[in-house]
Amino acid sequence: MGTEPKRILVIQTAFLGDVVLTTPLLQALRDRFPAAYLAVLVIPGTREILSGHSGLDEVLVYDKKGRDRGLRGIRLIVRLLDEKRFDCCLLPHRSFRSALLAFAAGIPMRIGFVQSLGCLLYSRRVWRDPSRHEVCRNLQLLGPLTPDRSLDRAVPTEKLWVSSDTEDPEWASRYLAEHGIHPNDRVIAIAPGSVWATKRWAPDGFAAVIDGLIVQNKRKVVLLGSHDDRPVVDEILKRCREKPVDLSGKTTLRQFAAVLKRCELLITNDNGAMHVGVAQNIPVVAIFGSTTLSLGYGPFTDRAEVVERSLGCRPCGKHGYSECPLGHFNCMKLITPEQVMTAVERMIQAPPQGL
Repeated sequence: MGTEPKRILVIQTAFLGDVVLTTPLLQALRDRFPAAYLAVLVIPGTREILSGHSGLDEVLVYDKKGRDRGLRGIRLIVRLLDEKRFDCCLLPHRSFRSALLAFAAGIPMRIGFVQSLGCLLYSRRVWRDPSRHEVCRNLQLLGPLTPDRSLDRAVPTEKLWVSSDTEDPEWASRYLAEHGIHPNDRVIAIAPGSVWATKRWAPDGFAAVIDGLIVQNKRKVVLLGSHDDRPVVDEILKRCREKPVDLSGKTTLRQFAAVLKRCELLITNDNGAMHVGVAQNIPVVAIFGSTTLSLGYGPFTDRAEVVERSLGCRPCGKHGYSECPLGHFNCMKLITPEQVMTAVERMIQAPPQGL
């Protein structure tokens, strides 16, 4: 590309965690091209988390499972992108549909990974280094835009980012107070959900940890998640002797992030909430079952403990499955509440970051 791009689009229509892991790329683009118009295309469920990002000029929405589904929806989005006159598109999401959108919209420079279903539709292809974290891999897409290719191997200086702003800055404190949590209380959040069943730790385990945190550690515990996590949360609540504060399905994404910001620690499966917790700069204890850190999607922070079991069958896939492919689910069944509590103790006793 002979001149710097003036109108840049990033397409990331995957899950919440994938969008959060794309935010360092968005900031790097803004830092590198301060005068450019920068937009991102996401699905409806993740738009809110990018609201207020200072580096973005526009957040576009592709409702691929709703009003924009099918060929008609693709045509509508292609028309929208064509009207926006983007001259450069970066595609961290390795889907054929994303590649098709950029190609059909006639965006001249389309940068994506070689290991993508739609790689033949890109004008520039970048090798996706499987040994690096997803944040670093996304930054590799900057390579064709930098003459010395310095940024594609750079260690990110930007942290993950999510919007936790609400119309009322005191909303989180007041909302928690309504549920019996006051300013001096030490609060631990638990996000027990996941789209994939093999990434969810057992309800019995979470219940035992909740009871221990409340009785032994004198903490208040909040359960967080989406409406889809309600069945999992209900199973946990049935098994709890002590009573946590159940906020699952009761907050928007921004409110969810605002509540996390108030917490001392997050205990979570390998899910989108884990990355939101990292973006909110709170310590994280992450429970990994079917997935492993080697896939590159672990907590992007030094303030995290990962609880897992070393098994030859791990990882069984990039995401996970509805059930264990081998039928035993030992990757999660062998993780004990004691292991998780030990990790929690280490994290809450660690000095605050920067000391």
